[in-house]
Amino acid sequence: MSAVVLARDVMSAPVRTLRPEISLMAARQRLTRYGHGAMPVVDAQGSLVGIISRRDLDIALYHGFAEDPVERFMTATVLTVPSDAPLDAIEALMVTYDIGRVPVLEAGQLVGIITRTDLLRQHHQQRTGGLPLFLPLQERLAEKLGAVAVERLARVAAAAETLAQVAYLVGGAVRDLLLGEVSADLDVVVEGRAGEAGAAPTLARTIAEGDKTLRLECFEKYQTAALTWPDGFVLDLATARTEFYPRPGANPEVESASIRLDLYRRDFTINAMAVCLNGPRAWQLMDFFGGFVDLRECIVRVLHPNSFIEDPTRIFRAVRFALRLSFAIAPQTEAFIVRSVSGGLHDLYGGERLKTELGYLLAAPFWLEGLQMLDRLGALRCVHPDLRLTEALAAGMVWLAGAYRTFAPLRATLPQLRLDRLLLAVGPEAAESLPLDGQARVRQRKVRTAMPALVRQTDWSAAGLHQHLAALSPEECLLLASLSEDDASREAIAGYQRRRREPPLVGGADLKTLGLKPGPDFRRILDAATIAQLDGKFVDREGALAWLQNHLQQGNQAFEKQ
Repeated sequence: MSAVVLARDVMSAPVRTLRPEISLMAARQRLTRYGHGAMPVVDAQGSLVGIISRRDLDIALYHGFAEDPVERFMTATVLTVPSDAPLDAIEALMVTYDIGRVPVLEAGQLVGIITRTDLLRQHHQQRTGGLPLFLPLQERLAEKLGAVAVERLARVAAAAETLAQVAYLVGGAVRDLLLGEVSADLDVVVEGRAGEAGAAPTLARTIAEGDKTLRLECFEKYQTAALTWPDGFVLDLATARTEFYPRPGANPEVESASIRLDLYRRDFTINAMAVCLNGPRAWQLMDFFGGFVDLRECIVRVLHPNSFIEDPTRIFRAVRFALRLSFAIAPQTEAFIVRSVSGGLHDLYGGERLKTELGYLLAAPFWLEGLQMLDRLGALRCVHPDLRLTEALAAGMVWLAGAYRTFAPLRATLPQLRLDRLLLAVGPEAAESLPLDGQARVRQRKVRTAMPALVRQTDWSAAGLHQHLAALSPEECLLLASLSEDDASREAIAGYQRRRREPPLVGGADLKTLGLKPGPDFRRILDAATIAQLDGKFVDREGALAWLQNHLQQGNQAFEKQ
């Protein structure tokens, strides 16, 4: 016989509320901010005094009552249920009185709310019995992560239970678990039943107090914490939160929230699933947005239409996930991407997060396919409005990868040089909008400065190239070569750089041995020897010494004795 499902098992918590004295316009803005259809109204003591719906607000605003307080228009007689009310009774109440949500009280205090959606989800799970791959998640975690990881998650669950909190394994770890893969990063979200702002730090401290071997880090400002075991195992904990973007592309404003809202703020449905670790839903999958179905159908789908407007870096993440997992981007999601960038809203978006996403993509084996997809979607304009993946740019970047392998190791990584090459394809504004490190900025400046002279270059001999390239680093020479669309000039520069990496076959000691005294001519003599070596006029030390002696015998002015 199945257990009776109670209100506390399915309710959403914590609950967003309004104060009676808040204006109708301000209340409407809060409902819009959180995407709610209604909000309970509580007094200063936290007691429920009413509820107001979006429809009631809209009608009042239409008639000009924007500055009136909510208490004048709210429904003061509110039907509520206790936290131990059975679900059947709650359903009967909602049907009888045609209400879409019911507040849940515990000891007279508002602790949660149940909506029609909560009822439908519970009925669906009871009717279908859950999808086969949902269970047994605990055993699957043990198989993929090991018994030690499961034991430590269970310790988190037990501590959360004592604090009347609910802990969830979230994000990429859940996605990888359902795909049958191992995830290196384990993230736990902590939901405070009463809207506890510091739920994650509180839980982390409780766990650390019971085990002095743990290293605890708390970040109160961000409501996060980290626990590190002596063997290096790390758990990151964060308080369940929601985000609101005050304007497109701005940094979000963050507040504590329920697990549903925490998952809703994430990028894609496949990353918006959680495994509940304690309470009546322990080891069950929490999937509010169809992430499991999208995972099974190999689809990357965004959670809401304005997601890319709020955060354009998600465009780059969508492409990266699609290629990494061999998934398709949902057609509607592609349409949202095109809409968000087509008007130029995110031109030259720049910033640290865009640089990070570009770095991830350019370091991946599918970097070229990723750039091609971003170009097709018109999203490269987030880097610069004129950036397009032309055939010449793609060919230059492919050549750069091959040349890099020939000259490695270099100071800059290949992904860093790919980013450099991408930025060199457009004006310097792109480089200025991204927080590049000092070396990258120097590379950009020196290559842009050297490029005009290279365009006019006609002498591709070592002597001709040495005049322009001697002051450039190996990375800068390779970037300069990749900018050329002429194979001959590109290979000439690469050849020059390849020979320049060879150690010099003569030095100052050799000049002294030949009877030359140190002085201003030393540098000119060594430069001439360097060019001769680059030109291949000698290939070993014996040939180098013979070359010097030959020129001395010919009375070359550059080699006159002092």
